[in-house]
Amino acid sequence: MPHVFTRRTFYAAQNRFTNNAATLTRYLNPPAGIRPNGDHIIDRDQWLSEVDARANGRDILVFIHGFNTDQGEMLVRLNKIETNLAAQGFQGVVVAFDWPSNGSILGYASDRADAKKVAPHMIVDGLGPLLNLRAGQKVHLLCHSMGAYLMLRGFAGVGDSGAPGTTPWSVDEVLFVSGDCDQDWFEQGAWGGLVIDYRAERFTNYYSTLDQVLDLSGSIIHGEPRAGHDGLPASVPAKFHDVYCGQQYIDKVPDAEKGRVRSHTWYFDDAGFYRDVALTLDGQTPASMPTRRPVQGSSDLALLT
Repeated sequence: MPHVFTRRTFYAAQNRFTNNAATLTRYLNPPAGIRPNGDHIIDRDQWLSEVDARANGRDILVFIHGFNTDQGEMLVRLNKIETNLAAQGFQGVVVAFDWPSNGSILGYASDRADAKKVAPHMIVDGLGPLLNLRAGQKVHLLCHSMGAYLMLRGFAGVGDSGAPGTTPWSVDEVLFVSGDCDQDWFEQGAWGGLVIDYRAERFTNYYSTLDQVLDLSGSIIHGEPRAGHDGLPASVPAKFHDVYCGQQYIDKVPDAEKGRVRSHTWYFDDAGFYRDVALTLDGQTPASMPTRRPVQGSSDLALLT
């Protein structure tokens, strides 16, 4: 059963969630394979209790989807993450923050505005309560595409008093996959690097120069290199790690499937990627992971399985 907290508006007259930003956070436990409706809304305490029961003291991974992702696609990816990580030995529970993406390639600007708007609620209404389920509860974040931007805005916008419970609050592992964020935000002393350095035990950035969606985002929309396309800058905190994924994309994705969207989302169907994520969540050091290889002429490691 998926565990989701959402900031999409619920349209009671049609018993469905929309792509608009809501004024409150709702908690959902829909049956697997069923698009959420009003019958699946439960109160926060019940939702937290059910997540806690499934986790049973083990790790919690929060998935934050990217732009152009409707609620149905979010659930498909959540199921893929949960199923494939379990196959790689991850024994924790995966939950999702469902934010009001339009599910349209033309909705980039409005999605970005909505991501910034709802970012604090991801912290206050979800991450904070999850961190305080049990003493020492480990919570991780897996952020795809614009979900990385949302996470950064949430981390930057919510202080120690903003998230209920533990002060100061922090998470264990933060993982960006195709992160749609300016590369220079992560330079030593820049705002993005500062907030992750303060709020996370470790940061892993999966990137690929073959990502055509981020190539478009960087060259046309923003005019700045994206962390998920070009990797992190040279000067970053020691706990920040780049993982180059371009060769894995070349080797593992059939030529007939390669294309703009696939170059941005293939990770969700790659067993080697999930193996690397499971090892990362387990706290293994990058150099010891059998899923990574040195990159010639670079200090980065490459995902190669």
